[in-house]
Amino acid sequence: MNSKNLKLLQDMEIPAILKGIGIERQMTDLLVYDSLNHASGFLPQKPFRSRHFSVIIIIKGILNLKVNLFEYHLTERDIIIIPPSAIREMDWEQGQAHFISLLFTPDFLRTSGILDKYLGIANFMKEGLIPYSKANQADLKVLAQLAEIIKGLMDHETEPGNDLEVIRNLFKATLLKVQQYYNQMETDHELSGTIIYKFTRLLSENYFSRREVSFYSEKLHIHEKYLSQVLKKKTGKTARQYITEMIILEAKVLLGDRSLSIKQIADLLNFENPFHFSRFFKQYGGMPPTQYRKGL
Repeated sequence: MNSKNLKLLQDMEIPAILKGIGIERQMTDLLVYDSLNHASGFLPQKPFRSRHFSVIIIIKGILNLKVNLFEYHLTERDIIIIPPSAIREMDWEQGQAHFISLLFTPDFLRTSGILDKYLGIANFMKEGLIPYSKANQADLKVLAQLAEIIKGLMDHETEPGNDLEVIRNLFKATLLKVQQYYNQMETDHELSGTIIYKFTRLLSENYFSRREVSFYSEKLHIHEKYLSQVLKKKTGKTARQYITEMIILEAKVLLGDRSLSIKQIADLLNFENPFHFSRFFKQYGGMPPTQYRKGL
């Protein structure tokens, strides 16, 4: 995906979330979001993209989450890590579900010294995986307490000032704890070497311009029929379905930006013209793009 597309999709970054929950702060590269204490009405009821990392910890209840094309029904003690630029959809029942989300930018990792001093922690954020695991009750309590302390220090005043170094160290401690579960995620899921993982990673990098199944099968050095057979057996979807759904998902994100015309969206998604885009969206999205936009 090129930088032009990323600039068009910066709708739910940390400054926008701070504004949505009514907090004024100069520090906009780290945020602890608590679903019980913070408003959620500002979150779009549609797919959105963010350029920050999210570490979500479920305290109780159920969080229904969709990241790119994968759905997760997270319950108490689940931890999930979402990398930047992933397309997300979130849904939970107010008052019934409680989760804490640690949001932070790549710049915060760099300025905190984590990429230099704690490279092992940061590695899991470069893999492109969407891993999740279940923490034990004691660790859940520790993670919740660490997040609450960070939140308290940041909310104490509009400018962290002398507490900034304390916040950074508490943040490092939190990631060290999360890393223990990340290591388990890699071992348990054994995902990084599979055809499914390699395909979805290739797809996330190329779907804007390459929609032929043969492109992905050639990159993976396998026959395209075999690629679809593996995906169908393991996930219930063929390679063609994955490609189509990814384009539709991206189109829905772009349609949420009313500053973009249908023609501009068609161009961004590399359709020959708006007519072809509209026909494609209606066929696979269930309605014309103009109708979808009106319903947002």
